[in-house]
Amino acid sequence: MAPKRTSGATAPPAKKAKTVTPEAPILNFIGKCDDIPKPCRELLQASVPFCLEVVESDRHKFQVEVLDRVAKLLAGVESTKRATVAEGEGALAVLNAEKDKAEADVTEKETAATAKEGECKEKEKIVDAAREVFHGAQSVLKGAQKEEGEFNKKKAGLIAEKDSFDKLMTEVFEPLRDNTHKGDWRKRNKLIADLQKKLSDLGAQESLSDALGTTLKMTAEKREGTFAKATMEFAQEYFNKHKVKVAQDISALDGEEAGHKAAVAKEEATVAEKKAALDVVEKEWDAIQDIWLALDKTRAEAAKSQKQIENQIPRAQKTIDKANEALDKFMEVPTLFARLKEKSTAAAEEPEPEEENAEGDKPDEAMQAEA
Repeated sequence: MAPKRTSGATAPPAKKAKTVTPEAPILNFIGKCDDIPKPCRELLQASVPFCLEVVESDRHKFQVEVLDRVAKLLAGVESTKRATVAEGEGALAVLNAEKDKAEADVTEKETAATAKEGECKEKEKIVDAAREVFHGAQSVLKGAQKEEGEFNKKKAGLIAEKDSFDKLMTEVFEPLRDNTHKGDWRKRNKLIADLQKKLSDLGAQESLSDALGTTLKMTAEKREGTFAKATMEFAQEYFNKHKVKVAQDISALDGEEAGHKAAVAKEEATVAEKKAALDVVEKEWDAIQDIWLALDKTRAEAAKSQKQIENQIPRAQKTIDKANEALDKFMEVPTLFARLKEKSTAAAEEPEPEEENAEGDKPDEAMQAEA
């Protein structure tokens, strides 16, 4: 049986596993220290691994200085980061203090504004009451003025009645009575009709009115009769009584007129007094409202300021959290450095993996024989 044919190609050598040195984070930190020159950084990066391979008791003075230099760099960065945290915490403390102060300020201003608002409402009630009193006085004044107006109208009517009646007597009745009227019979008859109407308006019987008309149309001779004389006397009596009554009514108006004038003057004075009182309380009310509005504006501004401070606190806390997070992450490097300084980082090299035989696996004896 023919031997098994094998491939002539050899298997590629296995790749070495990429190893990360324990001091890699420290070297990475040194590489980012921009406050020292680049040659110094490179020198430290090259020196640190060798310094850490030596146990602490066997380290050379130069190695100790190198590690001390790295320790100072770490301490400086740590100090800076802790200062950043402390600065953030200080800023937050200031904001919290300002917030407490702003809250107290808002409370104080709200109390003042609320108290002034209450005072304003109480003053408004006083103003409403004063306005109601003023309107009541105006109403009373209007009533007095209305009564005075009605009185003046009545007085004017009586005076007009007196004037017109006097004119009727002197220009109509007396000329017709004395037969001194000049004019045609048509005009005379019209004037006689006016006298008859006036006599009826004064309450005389219709028979007297008719008798007067008949008598005034008689000639002077015929008026000497008993009927005619009696008619003229009765008519004259009615007219005289009316004239006396109108004069008495007008005379009686003097006292009433004075009473109306006094009542109107009194009510006008009352209205003026109530108006002055209303003006005073309205002015006080306006002043209190102005103060209240100013206090309320101040309260709103204080509340706005408080809100602005409160809005800054989350950002300040976030800044602190980020600074603490950065500090915690950084502290992994000093912790690692302190641990690596305590003992040597040197370790036995791992054996390289054996290469496979190109012809396949062989018994140990055959491999040893070939060796």
